[in-house]
Amino acid sequence: MKYPMCEHHFYESLQGGLSDLTLNATERCNLRCKYCTYSGAYYYERHHSTEDMSWETAKKAIDYFYSHTQSSEKVYMSFFGGEPLLNFDLVKRSVEYARGFANWPPIVFHLDTNGTTLSDETSGFLIENDVILQVSIDGPFEIHDRYRVFGNGGGTFHLVHKNLERIRKMDRDYYESRVSFAATLAPPCELLETYRFFSSDDLVAKNNLNINFVDTYDTDFFRMLHDRVRRSRLSEHLGALRKEYLEVTVGSNSGPAHQFLKGLFERPLVRIHRRALNPMGAHCPPNGICVPGVRRLFVDVAGRFYPCEKVGQAFCIGHVDTGIEHPKVRSLLEQYIRGSTQDCTSCWAVRLCSLCLAQARRSRDLDFGRKKDNCSVERANLHDSLVLYAEIMERNPKAFDFVEDMVFE
Repeated sequence: MKYPMCEHHFYESLQGGLSDLTLNATERCNLRCKYCTYSGAYYYERHHSTEDMSWETAKKAIDYFYSHTQSSEKVYMSFFGGEPLLNFDLVKRSVEYARGFANWPPIVFHLDTNGTTLSDETSGFLIENDVILQVSIDGPFEIHDRYRVFGNGGGTFHLVHKNLERIRKMDRDYYESRVSFAATLAPPCELLETYRFFSSDDLVAKNNLNINFVDTYDTDFFRMLHDRVRRSRLSEHLGALRKEYLEVTVGSNSGPAHQFLKGLFERPLVRIHRRALNPMGAHCPPNGICVPGVRRLFVDVAGRFYPCEKVGQAFCIGHVDTGIEHPKVRSLLEQYIRGSTQDCTSCWAVRLCSLCLAQARRSRDLDFGRKKDNCSVERANLHDSLVLYAEIMERNPKAFDFVEDMVFE
């Protein structure tokens, strides 16, 4: 197992290959979603706090980002939290500051929000600056409000829905092209009801959708559920939706597959379609890991650098005051490769595997027992995806021609 990058290219990329900066604008949040990573239900994650990123820290992070993007054709700046709009002044100042740099590639701004803090002022700023907005919404109100609640336990669905209506009235073109949604599927994972909502509600039916499942590791969340909620017909419902996706994709039904179906099934199918067809040679790739600090960089409220937002407070690789520490990046890659080589070199799924550092961590360390658990899940999912891909291609060989026009960042 070997990362496909020579020593010279490794250090050269760390000097000028950044294209994606994420600022953790605040650790404050006005919600207390029951499955949240920062709710206290996850053993090794931080909890909600009152800490905000200072302008001094944000400015240093943006300056570092600017000076390390020389080889990037397009750059992205994202705002994360907590709820980033609770530190709106920092978001606003950061966008305005970044726009002031000369000779920078085209810059795209992105913000994740729970949707409850979208006022006339914040919405107007986002529209004016063409910020890509991802709003968390889990389905119809009875599903969304099960877990996405205020501190007093009150539901948030109707406020989010009202705020979305406001944005659409303010600028329909912006709403249709720049607003997307993130749905977290949590027990009992009522997939059919959730699908009906996302395919029929006028406010969400045409927008892009990102689907995630609740993280199952190192948490008390599932122990807190009642038996009635634990019971799920997930496999049955997944089978029904997989069949519908198949029929739509091969052309038996009219129109393209809905975003909800794409979110459930399409990503691994695209990966399979884009697979390398040449012989692998003497070395296999180290799964789906990136080189930390080369393309993406996550900066927490204190100015510490991490590979991305998915690794929590694990794998700190630098600071706004000192930059990326190259030996830490090299050591992290070598540890991952050393701990994975024996299993991965004999695995049939190695060229399609999407696992990365995030699936190999426990607390702040690499844990290859944890990675093996995720390997089993990855192989099972890839098996199902390969079967689905073969069924689709057998009936419609042009089904994935659209992949040729996709832009992969």
